[in-house]
Amino acid sequence: MIACKEGLYFVLVFICLHIQPAFVQAPGQTEQRKPFFERLRRLDEQFRRFQEVTLTRLQGIAENYNISYNINSRFQVLTEQYENISRVLNDFQATVDNDLNSLKFWTKKLQKKTKKLDLKVTALEKDLSDKGKQSLRENKEHKSHREKVQRSLTNLQDALKNQGDKMVQLEVQLQFKHSRGKKAQARLQPPEPTKPQLQQPAQAPLQSESQSQLQPSHQAVTQPPQQPLSQSQLQSEPQSETQPLSQPQAQSEPMNAAYKIRLYLTVCNVKSMLIFPGPSIQNYATFRKGFSAGIHELSVCTWLRVEGGYLGTLLSYATEENDNKLVLYGRNSSERASVDFVIGDPAYRELPAEALLDNKWHHLCVIWSSIEGKFWHYTDRWLTSTGSKFQKGYEIPPGGSVVLGQEQDSVGGGFDAAEAFVGRLAGFAVWNRALDPGEVSGIATGKGLPRGTILTLDDLAAVNGAVQHVECGCLEHCL
Repeated sequence: MIACKEGLYFVLVFICLHIQPAFVQAPGQTEQRKPFFERLRRLDEQFRRFQEVTLTRLQGIAENYNISYNINSRFQVLTEQYENISRVLNDFQATVDNDLNSLKFWTKKLQKKTKKLDLKVTALEKDLSDKGKQSLRENKEHKSHREKVQRSLTNLQDALKNQGDKMVQLEVQLQFKHSRGKKAQARLQPPEPTKPQLQQPAQAPLQSESQSQLQPSHQAVTQPPQQPLSQSQLQSEPQSETQPLSQPQAQSEPMNAAYKIRLYLTVCNVKSMLIFPGPSIQNYATFRKGFSAGIHELSVCTWLRVEGGYLGTLLSYATEENDNKLVLYGRNSSERASVDFVIGDPAYRELPAEALLDNKWHHLCVIWSSIEGKFWHYTDRWLTSTGSKFQKGYEIPPGGSVVLGQEQDSVGGGFDAAEAFVGRLAGFAVWNRALDPGEVSGIATGKGLPRGTILTLDDLAAVNGAVQHVECGCLEHCL
């Protein structure tokens, strides 16, 4: 910068030295000075432009000097900015990686759920197809069974009719033989019209049927052959005796009704029966297996015959977490006409049980669906009660203890005699799905058990106390 200023001063001094002789010239030289002033003016302008350019250059040099002087600090600032940008980029990349991982996780989970839904849809389609086929088979079986019953009834009616015809013919023959015997006996006796003893043959109808049957045969051997009766006699005598013979045909209708009732009561799908003789904490039954997986739908069906005048506890399922995960609970108290259906204590619904307390066999089905949040209660295949908003989305967990006849206050124990079941259970079964009304009706009318049972009386591990496990294929044999 100092060198530049010194050079500028040197240029100015040089110009002044060259300009000074021009001012000392004579007055005659005025005209010659004008071009000189013009040249001087131009030089002055050139000098100013040169000065401006020089200043501009000097300012540029000074700025470059300042830049080079502060370049370290500038580089440090740039380095810090780069590090900040790198840090921000790393954080953004980490966030993107987390989002991608989360997206991959949810994508896999969605794929699994989609596969499960596809499997469920496939299973539902298969179930619908199986149910359709089963309904067709059941319709065919029902039709064939009805045809067999109708043929049996027709054969029975024909047999009764043939038997009635035979009885009519037999009575006609007996009446004919009896009349012939009386006529033959009247011919053998001497005529005594004046004596009242001759009126004794009018008392012949007072004899027993066996005597009237034996007497003509005996007389037929001892007496000579008689003349045959006329056609009018044959027609007049039997006609008066055939009118009361319509009684066997009148009796066929009650016999058919009795046959139908007996056929309806023949239920041969129970396999075995449990007898609970009295209200004791020692009387209960356990299973060798429990629920191996969580349950979202449940069906419990059984034949029962209540002998204690109240409905005690039929079923109890307890876990370490809760001793009332699944209970059909009754108690010997003033409220004897109901039973509590418990799913995950304290949630329960009260079911009517008055129709079960007559010491007769009744069929009971209790069904629950977590998917729909509903329950259904059937008695003798008729829907007795139903409800909604009952433990929707709830799951009965696996790994618990299943007990028949007692209510558990702890896993496998804590019984109360006032809560014990007294009576008989037959054909007990549990499904991990909701049975439809047709399946419930099929069980109650003696058809085979629907598919998918997870517990039956075949899975019993032990019967305790005075409980008896009796084999009886048909309900009429479960006495």
